[in-house]
Amino acid sequence: MAMAGRNCVALAVDKRFASGPQMVHVSPRRVLKIHSKCVVALVGLDGDVQSLASELSTQVIQKVNRESSLGLFSNQGSQSITPKAMAFLTSHILYGYRTSPLYCEPLIVGLYDNSDPFICSTDMLGAKMIVEKDDDMYACVGAASKSLHGTAEALWKPNMDSDELVQVCGNAFLSALERDCLSGYGAVIYLITPNGIQEYELESRTD
Repeated sequence: MAMAGRNCVALAVDKRFASGPQMVHVSPRRVLKIHSKCVVALVGLDGDVQSLASELSTQVIQKVNRESSLGLFSNQGSQSITPKAMAFLTSHILYGYRTSPLYCEPLIVGLYDNSDPFICSTDMLGAKMIVEKDDDMYACVGAASKSLHGTAEALWKPNMDSDELVQVCGNAFLSALERDCLSGYGAVIYLITPNGIQEYELESRTD
């Protein structure tokens, strides 16, 4: 789940990795830190998640190195791929697999250079849902998405500062996990601010 505040955005992921009710291991979902203001979280079949993560990493490196038309520059430059450009790149890659889709739902979050938050989710064919600035700025994917939408709608409010955003996002996320037996075993919140990315670990039920 992603939630936006004032000049900040938070991404919450749970740690339970399983095949339906069968537990496999406890580890945070695969999260790609593109740079200090852009993160991509991936949910879905683990093999497909690994494939998409590998291709995204390769494409970003290639595009940064050749300063492509997406607005990418080298790591020494003053600019890097924007969250919106990352969303379009992710969508393009997924659509390329449309005849044999990757069972993966990415969630792209970040901050623009002016510190405005950006949130975008896609389905496995790459269809984007970009959360606009005037909308309720949150998005949810994964097994517990129905519960997540309900708690996010109830608790989110505009113009939260970073501390309040972490608290609200954590409460909404943990409350939803309690209502879904296929999620849980703790959570990690990635808070993106103009100063970089901070991580917070939360405890939840482990049954």
